[in-house]
Amino acid sequence: MFRQVVTIVQMIAACLLLSGSPPAAGQEIVPASPSFHVKPSEVNVPEGVPLGQYRRTTTPFGNWTLVCDENRQAKQMICNVSQVIVDLAGNMVFSWSLAATKDGKPFMVLRTSPLARRDGKISMKFPGRDSPIEIAMDGCNEVVCVAKVPVGPILRDHIGKGSSPQISYSVASGKNISVTASLKGLATALSAIN
Repeated sequence: MFRQVVTIVQMIAACLLLSGSPPAAGQEIVPASPSFHVKPSEVNVPEGVPLGQYRRTTTPFGNWTLVCDENRQAKQMICNVSQVIVDLAGNMVFSWSLAATKDGKPFMVLRTSPLARRDGKISMKFPGRDSPIEIAMDGCNEVVCVAKVPVGPILRDHIGKGSSPQISYSVASGKNISVTASLKGLATALSAIN
């Protein structure tokens, strides 16, 4: 019997020494390799805003997505409405967002592939209009080329109609990129901001 007790004690000691069991609750886990890390939030909290006081909401409106960032501490909300067109590989070919200047005047921010001609223009051809609207590029970086256009009477009219303009631009190789965008859903998304 004494021999049996010693064997049981030895087995328990061996189990404790060679334990590969999962850690107990509250015990820290050290990763086996530094190739894993916690993915940071996709929402960057502005400096000076306490955690938990900043909120982002995303609301789809068919072809358009309304994104609102709310600083709950300052009781301030900033929204934009965007549409993104991608190729078959998922690369952005064209996107545009409706934004406002500090004094509240609406304008469209147009984005193209970074391969666009830096000295080129974005052409917007609306149904029923003979001549397109030509917008000069403001600049490019390794990710995107950007242009801006105020929302005037022509654009306002086509937003109301939910038109589908033809958007085109040239890339540095000389090739012309042309896509059909859609303004359908933008007016509804704008009315949801209020």
